Amino acid sequence: MNTVAEEGKYVHVFVYRIPKKKHDDLLAVQAKLAKIYMKHGMLGSRTYQLGTTNVFEGFQGFENALSASSGEEVWLETDFYQNRQEFGRIVAAIGNDETAGPLWGELAQITGERQVVMGEFAQLAKA
Repeated sequence: MNTVAEEGKYVHVFVYRIPKKKHDDLLAVQAKLAKIYMKHGMLGSRTYQLGTTNVFEGFQGFENALSASSGEEVWLETDFYQNRQEFGRIVAAIGNDETAGPLWGELAQITGERQVVMGEFAQLAKA
């Protein structure tokens, strides 16, 4: 398993709400997209499925914050890059990669009308 140092200090994060019946479909598309991104220089990718959360008083769980229904799963994807500049270069390369386009279409069919939340994060501290 890669360490944080090997994964870089810049992370692109996605949060998905998907129908439970689309679980395997999203896994398959994610694997194909990760291979393309790795080919262009992404350092690594990890995908997590939300489990049962013991929500502390004064906090809110992801499923409530995202208005996830009982028929949906919440997923978190983290993609690792060396730095922001390298991330920009890789995203530009993906935009010119003809193999990625159809996969984005598949992803849109899986998520449907559900909004995918995303953001870019730079490492501040390391434990």
